[in-house]
Amino acid sequence: MLWFTPHTCNTKKTMLATVKGTREIMGFVRRLLVVLVVVLVWYWVVRLNTTPPLPNLDPDPHWGPGPRRPDDTKIRPFKIDIPVKDVDDLKTRLSLPPRFAPPLEGVNFNYGMDSTTMAVILQYWKDSYDWKNREKKLNAFKHYKTRIEGLNIHFMRASPPANSGKTVRPLLLLHGWPGSFVEFLEILPLLTTPRPDSEVVFDVVCPSLPGYGFSEAAAKPGMHSLAIAQTMTKLMKRLGFEKYYVQGGDWGSIITVDMATVFPDNLYGLHVNMMSSMTVGAQAKIILGAILPSGEIMDPKHEENWYPLSNFFKTFLRETGYLHLQATKPDTLGIALNSSPVGLAAYILEKFSSATSLENINAKNGGLLGVNFPISLDSMLDNICVYWFTGSMTTAMRLYAEVFSQASPTFTLTHIPTSVPAGVAKFPNELMVLPKNLASSKLKNLITYTSYGTGGHFAAMEVPKLLSDDILNFANAVERQLKDKNLKTKTTEL
Repeated sequence: MLWFTPHTCNTKKTMLATVKGTREIMGFVRRLLVVLVVVLVWYWVVRLNTTPPLPNLDPDPHWGPGPRRPDDTKIRPFKIDIPVKDVDDLKTRLSLPPRFAPPLEGVNFNYGMDSTTMAVILQYWKDSYDWKNREKKLNAFKHYKTRIEGLNIHFMRASPPANSGKTVRPLLLLHGWPGSFVEFLEILPLLTTPRPDSEVVFDVVCPSLPGYGFSEAAAKPGMHSLAIAQTMTKLMKRLGFEKYYVQGGDWGSIITVDMATVFPDNLYGLHVNMMSSMTVGAQAKIILGAILPSGEIMDPKHEENWYPLSNFFKTFLRETGYLHLQATKPDTLGIALNSSPVGLAAYILEKFSSATSLENINAKNGGLLGVNFPISLDSMLDNICVYWFTGSMTTAMRLYAEVFSQASPTFTLTHIPTSVPAGVAKFPNELMVLPKNLASSKLKNLITYTSYGTGGHFAAMEVPKLLSDDILNFANAVERQLKDKNLKTKTTEL
């Protein structure tokens, strides 16, 4: 009996040829994967061992409207005095019947600001909050404006008493989004009042970033974080400060780190309470930390903030949806927010809820109305009113679009280390702060790194005493180093 026919024989040959072809394809794929892995490893090795050059920066840009004209370099006193008609207009808008959708049952803040909470806040804002009274508190500090690079820049100034017997150092204090200079009202007295346990006291300059609050917005595209860093450097020089400390959180931290990277000779030191600038080496280590045993990459007490990476990115994506909107279509969103004070408040307050604690997503009222919420409702409404009365939400959000544009040097700068003396205050409810060993890949001269048991993103409002103590402790450590260095120099000269 024949077990196969000529047709079967041909089929078998075809199958053998197919198997051979498949093996050849798989062999090619394996070789290709090896090549890709080698190229990838080579790329990372080169990146890890290569510091990119400093980006080019126009030293004299004009961000104002129309053609360039000479800047008026005068420092002009400024008083916050919102016209009564604008205050009345706000009250009228707040009195309109709200168009709220009923919240889902039992979700708290998982879907964002819920309408029940917003109704309570709206009632308080409309009936009890007194802007003109709060305005007096804002004006308790001296305010000024000056024109730089075609823009009127607003800043608040707080100085220590004369003849304090302390070393007086200038301090540039920078806010972020959705904050403003209002963030620093409680911390300013703590930084400018002489203390027996500190040899340093600060003369504080607290600007509104361009496009925020009472500072004029750029009329031309391209004003990213480094451009603002240059504007702030010029502001301090105009005030007569050739060297000073800088401190910031949120955008303020990114801008001050940019200043330390590009203008290091102007700084005594850099202090941040949100350290997110990661070099390539730090990025690689974080990825390796997901594979290697606990403690190999970072202190185990920091690992719960990062690992598993899937949880970190899940939380990061959940909490940063606003970032994608503001980095792509800020003006569209801005039209809605600038047209409704209730909408503006809901958008900002939801960020205050999650930024003070990620656990607030499951808390009643997002924690905002709780007795233990670390920021008063009046203070948050002060901040919202600054955005409303200045109509600055659209221009403030544009900073995201500028930083995330292809022309922005911000992400190149993260890979360039700085040797400026640096200090980091790590608060547990901050969304992202690098551990000390990873932060030091960018901050090569990390003098102080302190972890606290309480506090979040708006540290100056939540825990002003802790933050001011940390800033002063850092500055005192830097000053001791400066004294030792000066003493050694004099000894060498002798």
